[in-house]
This record gives sequence, structure tokens and C-alpha cells, in this order.
Amino acid sequence: MIKCVMIQLCKCLFGLSYLALYILFCYTLLGWIATLIIVGVQLLVAGWLVWAMIRAPD
Repeated sequence: MIKCVMIQLCKCLFGLSYLALYILFCYTLLGWIATLIIVGVQLLVAGWLVWAMIRAPD
């Protein structure tokens, strides 16, 4: 049980660090406004996909 919890925590930490590096890379390459636009569009697409998966028929 503890092993599964540790694996999940490590996956979450890896995902958060990857997200932070992605945002930092976009910021250094394009600036704050472009980073906000890119992340906002990606969040909209991800939200739409989650909504579509929940509403999809079996």
C-alpha cells in the first residue's frame, strides 16, 4: 500500500516539475502574455476533452 502511494506521489511531483519547466521555458522564449495565452488555450482544450469523455456514451 505504501509503495503504491509513493509511486503516485512521485508521479505527481514529476508532473508538477515538468509543468513548471514547461511554463518557464515558454516564458523565457515568448514572454508572459504568450505564455498565458498558450497555457489558457491548452487548459480550454483539456477541459473540453474531459467534458467530452464524461459525456460520451458507453
